[in-house]
Amino acid sequence: MKIVKCILSISLLAITVGSCKKSSFVSVNSDPNTLYKVDPADQFLAAAAGCQDDFEYYYDVYRALNYWLQYSTNQTGNALGFMNPSSNFNERYGKVFYGRVGPYLSDIPHLISNMSEDEQAKRVYQQSIAAIFKAYYAFYVSDINGSIPYSEAFQARYGGTLNPKYDRQQDLFDTLDLQIKNAVKTLETSQSVTQTLYGAKDPFYGTAADQVKEWIGAGNALRLKIALRLMKQDPAKLQSIASEVVADPNQMSQNSDGWVLIVGPNYANATGNYNPNGFAASKPLIDFMSANADPRLRIFYTTNAAGNYLGSFPSPDDATNPANAALYKKAADTFSVIQLRLFAPNYAYTGGPNAGVAGTGNGFFPILTYAEYCFIRADLAARNITTDDAGDWYTKGITASIQFYNARAIDADILTDAVGEVNYVPVTQGEIDAYLLKPDIAFNPAKALDQIASQAYLEFYRQPSEGWAWWKRTGYPNTTSAVPWSDLKGNGNELVMPRRALLVPLFPSDANYDNQKAAYDEMATNPDFGSGPGDVYGRVWWDKK
Repeated sequence: MKIVKCILSISLLAITVGSCKKSSFVSVNSDPNTLYKVDPADQFLAAAAGCQDDFEYYYDVYRALNYWLQYSTNQTGNALGFMNPSSNFNERYGKVFYGRVGPYLSDIPHLISNMSEDEQAKRVYQQSIAAIFKAYYAFYVSDINGSIPYSEAFQARYGGTLNPKYDRQQDLFDTLDLQIKNAVKTLETSQSVTQTLYGAKDPFYGTAADQVKEWIGAGNALRLKIALRLMKQDPAKLQSIASEVVADPNQMSQNSDGWVLIVGPNYANATGNYNPNGFAASKPLIDFMSANADPRLRIFYTTNAAGNYLGSFPSPDDATNPANAALYKKAADTFSVIQLRLFAPNYAYTGGPNAGVAGTGNGFFPILTYAEYCFIRADLAARNITTDDAGDWYTKGITASIQFYNARAIDADILTDAVGEVNYVPVTQGEIDAYLLKPDIAFNPAKALDQIASQAYLEFYRQPSEGWAWWKRTGYPNTTSAVPWSDLKGNGNELVMPRRALLVPLFPSDANYDNQKAAYDEMATNPDFGSGPGDVYGRVWWDKK
């Protein structure tokens, strides 16, 4: 990821969305005979522009995952049922299957196959890059849904079925690993003709000095990310994949290698579903970051009306405790809030010399950052899956995370108080060095897994879905971990975090009912599946006890 990358602005988004309504895009999505009229790069760009979704942020991030993972709370305190996902949770499924991501990326090999042999030879790398992109989002959907249609999906207009079978998650993970592995191998193989790349229509790596090398690094990192999910179900396969990947010299090595979508100020529009208002900072994170002088504190949260950092209680019982209830009477002034422009860069603050003026900075959506890659390498080393130095990768991960968020804060033009009167002061290397020496932060091999997962959790501040996955896989954070969480209770009862999406059965009249039922019946043979598809406390295949 580089600041100089192609930046998706609202105008570009309007072009791609609007183009879908024009005859050429309408016809390509209903008639394969017109595919030759569309440039594969346009489909790639359209998929990238649609890979983030405002409904996902509204329902899944702001009002579910951020609360569950104690990144934030409702500004008036979490309700008793805040751990219950709404019926709209799992927006990722529709984004990939009914939006632009899956269908448009699936078009690319067919678009290329309709070209002349000479043109096809020039676009080998295009197909491999699209395969890595598509594999990530298939993994992203399966991660909390389990079995999903994939091998037979998105092919109806090319002679495939309208009723695709579901791939079992364990089979899908194998399929995706092979897909990514083959794509990386192809990208590492010199071609006989100069390759046509996506260029500026690749908003992830389009302006990198070596676009192909960046995608190789992203592909290798993605293989490790998926392989970690096999930790309990198939440790031998995890070992095999990890050994194979780390032996490849083409790896992420700096923040500019991260797979991140940089967007213009109006993409994540503060006046719409991305509106970051109403979310208080959580007390556990405020307390931990304040106690350890974590430089990301002023990036993640703003000060309150008194110029202090004060967090809200994640536990409903703590928030309604008479000793704390008074804090919520003027919650908007009392508590720190999530950093507004870090989520919606066009947010207009209410105070300061530019009160009411929309921000003009850039936003971002991490997919797989270099810091995450470092924490993956640290985790693998701490489990003796690789021979790496876990402490070294842990330190690299923390440093990369702080530097990454500092760069994003500058680019988003954040202000560090709630009303917008105090300019952001960039992080210095001295702050990072001092943080790494703190007793709670300095690497301790006896607490390695806890420390690595806890710092990865901080890195996932803007990617809570992955923080959720790491918690399910490692058990960290918890109430006694390096970054300690609050004990969550409602009316004296322990509140339990969901572990998967609510799976909604199709009606028997639906054409794909039988395929879905077969998939859900197979998933139910897992003793950890729970009481049925609607049991969000049950587990998908990889999430083994």
